[in-house]
This record gives sequence, structure tokens and C-alpha cells, in this order.
Amino acid sequence: MPEESSESYEIIPVTPLKKLEKRMERIESAGTVPQLQSLINQIIELIRSNQKIVNDVIQANSELRNEISKLPSKMDEIVTSMKNFISLIEAAGKEEVSSPRPEIMNPLTEQLKKMVEQNQKILENNQAMLDKLDSLARRPRRGTPVSELLTSYPGIRLRREVK
Repeated sequence: MPEESSESYEIIPVTPLKKLEKRMERIESAGTVPQLQSLINQIIELIRSNQKIVNDVIQANSELRNEISKLPSKMDEIVTSMKNFISLIEAAGKEEVSSPRPEIMNPLTEQLKKMVEQNQKILENNQAMLDKLDSLARRPRRGTPVSELLTSYPGIRLRREVK
């Protein structure tokens, strides 16, 4: 059994780290301070823009979840009103002495069929959207964003190793 250590580990993607390593190598090979400062400023701007995009996506996802959570109650209201409407039609049909001719009822039945099909499509789309949101919520988080590290440790300085 391996010994348990007090260190914690996270699984993070390697590609961004390799890109940062390459940039750091370019920084170390660059000799002038203005070029180094320019590169650092570009990296910081890139990190800020990436974090802004992530924050926007999180906010949009949250708003979408809120709107989708309202749909089931509205769908229940529609189903209830449709059931009431159908029961009224059935009651009116029973009270009538003679049954209406099919030519008169065809437009009404066609529209009812269309409404039922539309409601079915809406239900299927809503279920698919809920499934997508659930799968997004189950995806594991991937490490700590660099911008969060920089804001947590504002005094961090980059320095070049002397070989």
C-alpha cells in the first residue's frame, strides 16, 4: 500500500501547461526588459479574457437553468387547461341531440392534432435540454484557473532561473 501523504493532487490538462512552458522559455531567452514586460502583459490579458469568457458562460448556463426549471410548471398548466377544454368539448358533445357532421369537426380535430404534436415536440426538446444540462453538471472541474491563482497571490513575481 502506498503511504498516504498530506499533499493533495488534481488532474489538470497538460496542453495549457506546455504552452506556458514554451512562453516561459521564450521569456527566458528574451534579453530585454521591455520585451519581457510586453510578453507578460499579453499573457495577463489573455488570462483575463479567458476568465471573462468562462464567467459569461457560467452566467448564461445559470440563467438557462433558471428558465428551464420554470418550464415543467408551465407545461403542467397547459396540460391541465387542455384536459379541461377536452372535458368541456365532451360534455357539450353529450348534450347535443344529433352528432355534428364530420365536415364541421375536421378543422377542429386537425388543429387539436397539431397542438398535440407541438406539445409533444416541446416536451421532447425540453427533455433533451434537461439531459444536456445534467451531463454538463456532471462533468468534472479541471483544476484552478490561472487567473484565480494570480488574484489570490497578487505579489507573485516571475523570475528567470540562472543556469
